[in-house]
Parts: sequence; structure tokens; C-alpha cells
Amino acid sequence: MFFIYPMIFLTVICLFYLVYDDLRTREINTLPIYILSGIGLIYNLYFGFLYNFWRFYVLQLLIVFIFLIIIYLLGKFTVYAYIGEGDLLTLMMISFTTGYAVLFSEFVFLLALSFMLFIPLVFLSYNLIKRNYPDKVLNEKIYLMFFGYPILISKIDPFFTPLERYIEKEGKITSEIIIKPDWDYEKQVQELKYFSDSYKIKKVWVSPLIPFVWPIFIAYILLLFFLIFDKLYFLGPFANLFI
Repeated sequence: MFFIYPMIFLTVICLFYLVYDDLRTREINTLPIYILSGIGLIYNLYFGFLYNFWRFYVLQLLIVFIFLIIIYLLGKFTVYAYIGEGDLLTLMMISFTTGYAVLFSEFVFLLALSFMLFIPLVFLSYNLIKRNYPDKVLNEKIYLMFFGYPILISKIDPFFTPLERYIEKEGKITSEIIIKPDWDYEKQVQELKYFSDSYKIKKVWVSPLIPFVWPIFIAYILLLFFLIFDKLYFLGPFANLFI
């Protein structure tokens, strides 16, 4: 099975580049994804016919396409399940370069998703250290401290989602918690800048858009490590059967 290592190496290099590029520009360059997916398809089909595992390779491509389409449609139906198209293409690339496991990409996705569950704890710890305590009732205070942190209104860019809005009523200024994300970013910024200029409001609580390609990269490395050293038992018998 030494033929799998060149594609593993190329996938790790590509994922590292995507993480670096996302960190630098906050966007994913999809060209390397398409190039490596094409190389992986040709490479794995060649060895698939040579070692007679091409049916499993084609099966896992079909499964991942269906899986990613479902995730994409969920993101269209509700903003709470939205995942960037670049992230979905990254998972597709992993499937194309992986010729030795039927559900490897799906487990990478699930493990990466589980990492995101710890983000609220990171926000809470940061707010406690920085003593960021919103002047809200208890449930709203908990919501803000778990899902974001305050920043200067002047520093808001498209990679932040405001968690509160200011309202002017009868000469008084109050703030309301935003539960459902508002995708009209320009309108939000205009409103916040209006209140910042008119009422000297400096900060607003926001939630940063965290690049999902980072946990994908970490999940890929971890699953690869456990796969190579035969330590997948922690994921249960289902993982041992299909990875």
C-alpha cells in the first residue's frame, strides 16, 4: 500500500497551503483544490484498476458527492447549517485523493465539526480573562460571552457577524440581541456607524467567522495518524469497518 503515500503527502501540502491562504486573505483559492482533485482521480483510478479496488473508490466518490450536496442544501435552507463552498470543495478534494477508505472524508468532516463545539468555551475563557461582561440579563450575558466578544465598531469587516443591534426609541438607545444572523452586512454596518457617530457608541459584540478549513486540516492529520497506526478503535466499530 505504499502507493497511497504520495497522495497523502500532496494532500497535506495542499491543506497546509489552504490554511495559510485562508489565514492571510480569509478566502480559499480553489485552483489547487481542482488541480489536486484531478491528479487524485487519475492516480487512484490507475492503482484502483491495478490492485482491483476501483469499485470502492468510485463508491466513496458517489457517497461523498451525495453527502456534500445534502450539507450544501442544508446551508441554503437555513443559515445555521451554512458551510462555505470552499470548505465543501476541500472535503471533495480529500475524497478524490483518498483511495483507501470509503467514508474517510465524512469522518474528517464530523471530527472537524466536533472541534467547533469547543469554540464557545474559547470565547468564554477569553471574555473572562479580558473581563468582558455585557450589561445584559443573565441569559443574554451568557449568550454573548459564549458566542463572541466586543470589538470597536470601526474595526468591523465582513468576517464578523454582529450579535446585537442598537435601537433608538423615544430618545433612548437600547440594544437587542441578534439570534438569527442578518446577511445584509452593509445595512448592519451603516446602522452601527450611525449610532457610533451620533451617540459615541464605540463597541459592539460580534462573532467572528471562523475558517472551517483549519479544523478540516487538523481532523485530516489526526485521522491519518490513527489510521496509519491502527488506533481507530476510539471512533467505534463503525469507523473500523469503513475507514
